[in-house]
Amino acid sequence: MRLMFIKFFIALLISLFLIKTFNLDLAALTGEIKASHYLALAVAIPLTLSSFFSVSRWQVFLRLNSINETLTSLWKISLTSQFQGLIFPSSQGGDAFRMFHIERRHPDKRGKAGSTVIIERMIGLLVLCILTLSALPFLPASGNYVLLTTIVGIITSLAVGVQLLLTSKKIHALYSNLITKNSVIASVMRYIEKLHASTASFPYRKALSSSLPYIFCYQISLIMVVYLVFRAFGYDIPFAQHFALYPVIAILTMVPITIGGFGVREGFFVYFYGLLDVPANIAVGASIANYTIMVLIPAAFGGVIYFWDTVQESRLKR
Repeated sequence: MRLMFIKFFIALLISLFLIKTFNLDLAALTGEIKASHYLALAVAIPLTLSSFFSVSRWQVFLRLNSINETLTSLWKISLTSQFQGLIFPSSQGGDAFRMFHIERRHPDKRGKAGSTVIIERMIGLLVLCILTLSALPFLPASGNYVLLTTIVGIITSLAVGVQLLLTSKKIHALYSNLITKNSVIASVMRYIEKLHASTASFPYRKALSSSLPYIFCYQISLIMVVYLVFRAFGYDIPFAQHFALYPVIAILTMVPITIGGFGVREGFFVYFYGLLDVPANIAVGASIANYTIMVLIPAAFGGVIYFWDTVQESRLKR
């Protein structure tokens, strides 16, 4: 609880800094919207295309671990988890709940079921890095991209390093036979060992051949939302340039510095889109709109599903 208050305080300080530094008028941000029909299109994407591509790739990974789930059930799990994940500071808080729900449905596949969420994120992170690297040449000619290219290089190296670590059978063998007398630690270690064993033995080549189209389409759908949001604010930034900037913001916001990444995400939007001469108030408005569309609206639908299922379960118990 104390850590949550600290993260909330950091988010508040960053937000106040942005408001004071760039003279932001938060109440006037909605007045900057020039074409609201683009926002309507953007809202539809996370609930339709993004959800379909996301649960389809997850279904592929699950089936390779002999776990069968329908797209409808995975869609419900994903939306419900996104709602529950709002309590976590990281933008990826829903993943923990996805692991919990899928393993509760398949207790005989502990470790294997949860590993599919981790594998999905690992591959997605690498794809984001590839998209960013391939799109960097499409940015306007400028000498201000040293920090951007450095960050992309570091993130890519870390992503590859984490991938090698989690898929290494040698590293798994180093601790798989460790014994501890503490029952709680032993239980945690057994689960971590099963999780690591599943990520190390997963058939990645077979998975990529089936899931790569879904993975790329999912990432493209996310960037499409950002593109439409900026169009709504009157900025027709070339699609390829969003490929170079937004994935970096998405990756950096995964670090749990503040509640939901608030403040940090807006700061990154201001900095990186400032490289394209986007005013700070527009960048902050686009960041808030994007977060609302990509996270809060799907989470609201997930909340409805969660409470509906809770009511239905309580009725069955009577």
